[in-house]
Amino acid sequence: MRKFSIANKAQQGSALVVIMFVMIIGTFFAAQLINMNQQSAQANTYEVLSTRAYWASRSLVERLVYELVPVEGARIASCLPSYQLDAFPSCRIEATCTPNGEATIVTSIATCSEQAYRVSRKFEVEVRP
Repeated sequence: MRKFSIANKAQQGSALVVIMFVMIIGTFFAAQLINMNQQSAQANTYEVLSTRAYWASRSLVERLVYELVPVEGARIASCLPSYQLDAFPSCRIEATCTPNGEATIVTSIATCSEQAYRVSRKFEVEVRP
């Protein structure tokens, strides 16, 4: 019996080391998961803003092409320099219509922003009547 109690005395404190090791590893994994979650949220925000800017720019170009070459009625002489479309409240869209011989080059640049993120997309079309 004495031999058994001596063996227990030598092992005292080893469970504490194992628990500390497991806690450190668990904390490391938790920190990595939090970091991955933040990076995923940033990438998602950038993707959404990028898509929104692309479609805002494209929508304005389509609208201006319709005004430059209407199905009915008269053509407009020039583009307005800046637009705010209701469908894209966080985006500012700038447009230019540049005559190029018989054609007109319609360029639209949409800049969408949200908190610390800002994304810009450009869409350009050459229109011939």
